[in-house]
Amino acid sequence: MDSIPFTDPVLFLEFFVREVTYFGSDQSAKFPAGTLFYQGESQARSGQLPSFREDAFWEKPQTILPREKSFGFVDGQPSLLASQKGYFLDWIEKNPLDALLCIGREAWMEDQWIRENDREAFSVLHPGISRFTDIVNHAPFRFNVWEQDEAGSLLTSFPGSEVRQTLEVGNTYLFLCRQEEYKDQGYLVNPNRNLVLFVKNHGLHRAIRLVSKAEFEGYDVANLCTEPYKLRDHRKSRFKYLLG
Repeated sequence: MDSIPFTDPVLFLEFFVREVTYFGSDQSAKFPAGTLFYQGESQARSGQLPSFREDAFWEKPQTILPREKSFGFVDGQPSLLASQKGYFLDWIEKNPLDALLCIGREAWMEDQWIRENDREAFSVLHPGISRFTDIVNHAPFRFNVWEQDEAGSLLTSFPGSEVRQTLEVGNTYLFLCRQEEYKDQGYLVNPNRNLVLFVKNHGLHRAIRLVSKAEFEGYDVANLCTEPYKLRDHRKSRFKYLLG
């Protein structure tokens, strides 16, 4: 099996985001039954989401690889299309990786689910800065983590919880969150948002596998929706206006 080794172990995370966003008073009765906080497998078609949903990410999309959908997890292992090896090697030579994330995202729009192209996100190692602290600037809704042990178990306070929660290696977690519309002096700050966020902690790895196109074609980050998960329900949180 061919692979690319890392000088330091890299943290790998998968995210799948599903959201219903709207403005004005509670419109839950206007959505088809089962739409709000839908947790099943993806039913979306490809498309482009409005720019106002970009606030799901603190920074603009990052890019390491020139080809879309070339990084993911095959048989549960971080994997890269072998054809992208040269690009990836050139990049990590100048940018030592701290963490690498695969993010899928869809939203309810015009009476259907619309799914954007998956994106990668990353944080790099910086001398004198604690590991994984920069993930918050690249993960959906500023999802934050702290390392808990050498295997890669993590802690998070997302979405502003007063109690840190553990993300064990190999487990998928489902966060259900509710953001209420908030206006400051008449100006809209946040819309109403019902968020379903799956995250899987793949732990720390010292290498990434190189796989063929045929091996990679079966991968879909949306498959997180069909895995067993541990529920983290924050819909009754006292923090009404912020997600992360």
